[in-house]
Amino acid sequence: MMFLLRAAFWLAVVSFFVPQDFAGEAMDLPFNTAETRIDASSKVSEWCAENEVICEAGSEAARLGSFLGEMAMSRIGDAIEERQERQTAASPAAAPARAKS
Repeated sequence: MMFLLRAAFWLAVVSFFVPQDFAGEAMDLPFNTAETRIDASSKVSEWCAENEVICEAGSEAARLGSFLGEMAMSRIGDAIEERQERQTAASPAAAPARAKS
């Protein structure tokens, strides 16, 4: 752990003294996300046509992951609300006790 802290410190020090144009000029790369997404989806659909069992298992795993994520988020939300309720219930009871002291 100490090694990581030292490495982060020295990287920060070195990056402070590196000139702004050290890496050269910025490059403008043409990047069209819509075309990339279309290309990827066509290849995935072609692959899934050949390997239906694997794609079905993957979609089932995605549904399970989504279900577990939603369940975890609802439980976390309930726990946060419960803790806030306990804190607000404890706060008014503690305030008069302090006032009497």
